[in-house]
Amino acid sequence: MGNEALQIETRLSELIYGEKAKIVGIEESCKGEIRRRLLDLGFVRGTIITVQNISPLSNPVAYSLRNTLIALRNEQAQCILIKKLTDNDKRL
Repeated sequence: MGNEALQIETRLSELIYGEKAKIVGIEESCKGEIRRRLLDLGFVRGTIITVQNISPLSNPVAYSLRNTLIALRNEQAQCILIKKLTDNDKRL
């Protein structure tokens, strides 16, 4: 049983500062313009993402992905499904 089996799918909004995750998809309820925008910004399956900065009121949060820093509001981050990576996954 590998690490993948032990990882639990959650939402990007649950990721805390210093954690690293892999995007597994966008929730089906997130449709239309918002979904297209997230995909255009690089929030696609398999992308590695980390929390880079958190605003004083914790909304929005800046995420680092694909050598880019992108800020999302918590409502948007809830649409993105992730799997948190463990220390054993540092090679990613």
